[in-house]
Amino acid sequence: MPYRFPVALYRRRERMKRAIMAVVCLVLVIGFGFWMAGKESTPEREVRRYLSYLAKGDAEGALSMVDPGVPNDQRIFLTNEVLASAASRLEVEAVEAEDSRGKRVETSKVTATLRLNGHRFTHVFTLDRKDREDSIMSTWTIREGLVVPLKVSGHHVPRFSVGGAVTDLDSSAPEGMEYLFFPGIYDLQPEGTGEYVDAQSARAVVEDGTQGSSYETTHVTLEGSLNSQLRGEVLRAAQDAVQACGTLGRNADQMCPSALRSSSLSVLDVTTLPSTLVSVSDSGAYTGEDAVITYQDPGSWLPDRHPRTLTLRPTMTVALSDAGVPVTDIDGKPVISVTLSIPSSSGDSPSS
Repeated sequence: MPYRFPVALYRRRERMKRAIMAVVCLVLVIGFGFWMAGKESTPEREVRRYLSYLAKGDAEGALSMVDPGVPNDQRIFLTNEVLASAASRLEVEAVEAEDSRGKRVETSKVTATLRLNGHRFTHVFTLDRKDREDSIMSTWTIREGLVVPLKVSGHHVPRFSVGGAVTDLDSSAPEGMEYLFFPGIYDLQPEGTGEYVDAQSARAVVEDGTQGSSYETTHVTLEGSLNSQLRGEVLRAAQDAVQACGTLGRNADQMCPSALRSSSLSVLDVTTLPSTLVSVSDSGAYTGEDAVITYQDPGSWLPDRHPRTLTLRPTMTVALSDAGVPVTDIDGKPVISVTLSIPSSSGDSPSS
């Protein structure tokens, strides 16, 4: 007699299979839901991701999320190298999105509490929802990133660098030009000053550009000064000019007083050379100590019977570029013009 499988047992096994399949499907659906939730863009998650790039020094990652919309020549300091050179970068304390109370919103505000070198400040990000055509999920995009303008000007400084990136300063804008930075503490290095200008670096604290505290830097001026090496060159130029006017064969130069340019001089000697500068200015104008030259002209319309002395006051002007840097010649020496004048309180007098 053939064996017959019990119908009741068969039906029971089928029900069990269907139940197991239902449980597996439910688990898969729930798991997929959790996976989708983990992948779904949220305002808070996007802000955290953006700030993590800045905290790590990844400028390129931050730019991939929020493009500042400026030309390439204005992005010179928005690089990994510049951000990595910062003495301090952002630290993220907290990120909190506003409560939408369960409603679907198209715009969201996210408040980030941040630190920079121990100083705490907050910044509010605005994000916009964008529905994806290829998914039921939405994405959130940050409307404006933390790209902060910093004004920089220079005095006797034509260029500056940060993290190896160099740019020119506009000497026609004394109030400064704006350059873009990510938050951080940066050292601005003077460039192109040459050997006749001394200039120190300056530190800038860039937070979020709201200027909500005195801690944040709003304007940096790189100060340079015409140095002692230039003053030495100026004094030598004064001495050379006096020496030329007090030497026969060189005394015909137009810078020499007319009394010394005569071709009938029998005596021409430098009695005193200027040994110091008595006045200096930041504009490149200098005055030297008075010089004295002894001369005698027996061939003039009123012949000199005895040698006479002539006091000369040298004034020097250094040629400066538009940025206030001394112009140099082919040998690298500063271009200096010298004028020898006779002080009003003195004149030539018989030599004792």
